[in-house]
Amino acid sequence: LMTAPSRPMTPDALVGDLRAVWSSLDLLLDSLDEKDWAAPTDCPGWSVQDTVVHVIGTERTLAGESAPDVEVPESPHVRNDIGRMNEAWIIDRRDRAPADVLAEFREVVRDRDAALSAMQPQEFDAESWTPAGQATYGRFLQIRVFDTWIHEQDIREAVGRSGHLEGPAVRRTLAEVANGLGFVVGKRAGAPDGSSVRFVVTGPEPATIDVVVDGRARVTDDLQGEPTTTVTTDLPTFIRLVAGRRPGAGALAEGRVRVTGDQELGAAVVGALGYTI
Repeated sequence: LMTAPSRPMTPDALVGDLRAVWSSLDLLLDSLDEKDWAAPTDCPGWSVQDTVVHVIGTERTLAGESAPDVEVPESPHVRNDIGRMNEAWIIDRRDRAPADVLAEFREVVRDRDAALSAMQPQEFDAESWTPAGQATYGRFLQIRVFDTWIHEQDIREAVGRSGHLEGPAVRRTLAEVANGLGFVVGKRAGAPDGSSVRFVVTGPEPATIDVVVDGRARVTDDLQGEPTTTVTTDLPTFIRLVAGRRPGAGALAEGRVRVTGDQELGAAVVGALGYTI
């Protein structure tokens, strides 16, 4: 029996996992020099410093602050209102020294940690907007772990410092990715009824996630028989694909992803993995 990755949705676990990402990111940022802060990331138009400012801006927005009132020029990577808001924070802080950005990151994380730690358990179960549609505030925090960890990996990729590839925050990120894989397989890749896809993620935090198409595509812990196709890759490659940082065809061509079983369906699924906004 294959069990998809999961993490408890309790307040302590959610806030603890977010704290773990913030802490890992803090240690990473503390080790960077000026050149590292200026390095370009896989997020179009964003340097390492811009990515840190994006994390700061998102947490400030969640604390109820408005984005800075600055002119946001048209740009290919700014595609919607959320994109414009993200860019406003970055433009506003683009000329700041890395040390000042790191100090602001630490300040906003400290404030957000205190605010989340003071919340009542029922507030985590309350209905909330999330990037994945209406859900609970707990699910929203799970998406924050997923998003912040991916941005930590963007920075690590940019400065060539691999790390934080195991632990609870990674398991929560994989659990959140699993929530989107039915959509990837059924809607984006158009897998036919009766087919199934197994995702095998290798590395220090291995995971196996099965998706079956039975009227609709859904993650299952009870796949009968062998999957129609199996997609195998390591965690960093898997996350780069899910986050849209790399094209699936390129990862296949480079041998970073291996497809066994139905090759055509496997290639379609790999090409459809980049579903995040």
